[in-house]
Amino acid sequence: MIQTKTYKIDGVNDAELGIKRKSKLEFKLTYDNKKEIRALIAIIPGLGEDGDSYYRQKLAQSIARDLDAAVVTTNYFAVRSNPPAAKFSIDEIDELILRTVAQSINRPIPDDVELTKMGSDEIWEYLNSYLYNFIGMQKVTGKLKLNFKLPFHLTLAPPNDEYQNFGLMAALDVVNATLYAQSNPPFKVANLNGGGLAKIYVGSSHGGYIANLCAKYAPWAVDAILDNCGWNLSTDIFDKENFQPGTFRTIGFGKEIDFMHYRRDSRDNENFHLCVSDKTKWTSNSQSPNYFSRSRYEIRDLNEPSHLITQAKYPKPIFKCYHVKDDAVAPVGEKIKFYEQLKNLGFDVTLDIISDKSRVDGKFIKNIEHGMGMSMKLLVANNYEWIMDKIAKNQKPPYEPNIEFKTSQYLYKFSQKDNQVSLKCTKITD
Repeated sequence: MIQTKTYKIDGVNDAELGIKRKSKLEFKLTYDNKKEIRALIAIIPGLGEDGDSYYRQKLAQSIARDLDAAVVTTNYFAVRSNPPAAKFSIDEIDELILRTVAQSINRPIPDDVELTKMGSDEIWEYLNSYLYNFIGMQKVTGKLKLNFKLPFHLTLAPPNDEYQNFGLMAALDVVNATLYAQSNPPFKVANLNGGGLAKIYVGSSHGGYIANLCAKYAPWAVDAILDNCGWNLSTDIFDKENFQPGTFRTIGFGKEIDFMHYRRDSRDNENFHLCVSDKTKWTSNSQSPNYFSRSRYEIRDLNEPSHLITQAKYPKPIFKCYHVKDDAVAPVGEKIKFYEQLKNLGFDVTLDIISDKSRVDGKFIKNIEHGMGMSMKLLVANNYEWIMDKIAKNQKPPYEPNIEFKTSQYLYKFSQKDNQVSLKCTKITD
């Protein structure tokens, strides 16, 4: 019988910014209580439809029914960054943008209107009554062109006072949920060669990126990665100031540079061109203690050569990825570079680049765009036994459950105590 248990445990704090977490780490564990379980499969949602809780639960039940595996689905930090869970809000930058664009159409917002204190519903009531209707009348009288749309920006705030940390806290949440499930299994564990539960991390797009970060921050807690079009936050973006790739636009502070160009998403109606970004504590202001500096990129960069060398000294997970050749969101060159470095360091890697429509079967692969409309159920099912065979042959060397990465400004030390991996971030002194 398929069962699902919900857990709420302590999550890690924001060690980079010294912010104490207010929310619990919540995850679900789905399994068939009649089976002996061989593996834990962590399904990691990204920023799209796979973040829908109903979809995730149905996927988990399907995998648990078909395989001798239990499924961990984690509500990692700020995973609920889309409506209806996330709510529209106005911060100081949003307010500046709104007041500026309203002034530009001769509809100034009165000084006594406290935009930053409005709730989501109140924001839309005000914008519709004060600006949307005004723009409509201006079009009728010919003072504005019929195709005019007012550009402005709003921030999406996740529940529980969470914010976009971008990857790091999310990865630790996924690892810690999986470790907790491993140490407290409510099912019978298959005793295969005394190896215990295999831990397989699966993600698409942003979920694939988080899966690969799990292997970076806690390689001893990961046996295999299944990745569909996962992207990377490359330090090259910092060097070239080429901020257009999808990863940068999802951090949240792109509006400080250009709110129309570096937004996470946009939505239009007849009179509005709405740009949205995630709530974040990070900033592009180099004078701020919350500056997203080179070090912050480096610790999130899967391709950082010195970090990969360090990672290779620990147990090596199996890596497999499907990636579309002409991916407009997650450039395939980053993935090729990543897999080449892993291979040169002795990792078992398989990169399947989908380059033409002959691979589209309408079931597993539905198109050759970012994500390929790939069936996550078939991604797991098609690779499960293959991965389990490889894991069984992949002998782990002795290790200590901690790893340290040096960046240009900070020393990042990830350590496991009991069932939790935490981070200590120390500034490097001259």
